[in-house]
Amino acid sequence: MMSSIKKVSLPLFLHLLQHVDFPRKLGVCERLFSKRLAKHGVCWVRTSTGLAWKLDLANSTHRWIVYGRYEGSSFFNWMKRNLPSNSIIIDSGANIGQMSLYFGTDFPNARILAFEPGQYQADWLLECLARNPQLQITLYRQGLGDVARTMYLQPVGHSCSHGGQNIVTEKMTGEPIEVVTLSKILALEKIDKVDLWKLDVEGFEIPALNGAAKWLEAKRIRALWVETMGENGDRVVELMRTLDYRAFKLNGRGDPIPIENHEGSNTLFLPA
Repeated sequence: MMSSIKKVSLPLFLHLLQHVDFPRKLGVCERLFSKRLAKHGVCWVRTSTGLAWKLDLANSTHRWIVYGRYEGSSFFNWMKRNLPSNSIIIDSGANIGQMSLYFGTDFPNARILAFEPGQYQADWLLECLARNPQLQITLYRQGLGDVARTMYLQPVGHSCSHGGQNIVTEKMTGEPIEVVTLSKILALEKIDKVDLWKLDVEGFEIPALNGAAKWLEAKRIRALWVETMGENGDRVVELMRTLDYRAFKLNGRGDPIPIENHEGSNTLFLPA
């Protein structure tokens, strides 16, 4: 399967920019390189980590992985300063590994559990992991929720998003998926603390958090990076407040700034 997909060489100037951090980097690189890269479509390409990953360069978010840190460098700057080298990291809503790729390269001694219930996305991620066996990433083809059950993954958005906007629902339409609680998986893996939980499951964040409530109440999860869009984001912030976690945004250097409500698409939560 891997041999049937072409490998693309990047422009020399882009190679140089991959390792340079500057404000609004992703937007600047989009203006400079998007048209040239998009024509390649699905291919193997060297990311800013130095590793080759299968990407669809017609997708702007996939191009971000080529330009530099996915979604920018601020969160990864915070991680490097605050997480131990042997961290336990949960990536729920792993998709094709946009974040796991950086977790694994920035923290080669970490133990990373990636959860992706969608067959198409999980197959894509597994193919990339097979090509990069040095990454200490375990893939779970399951979603996280409040109880173990079967639910359904409904495709939303354009096909080029590759399931990045899929939603989990009880309606019996779409792809059936297995949902488990994070508490159960951590017990099976004999893990007693989590250093970081990245949670981006397109509106299913509250059930996923409830499935780890005892861990959160005991502060056995040291930090969470959660998508907090719209009204669902308000509910996430309120739930985390009741669990005695404070909400922060990050500046460009990765310094946490306390906030009362979510600002932007992601929020960092730390025990109060």
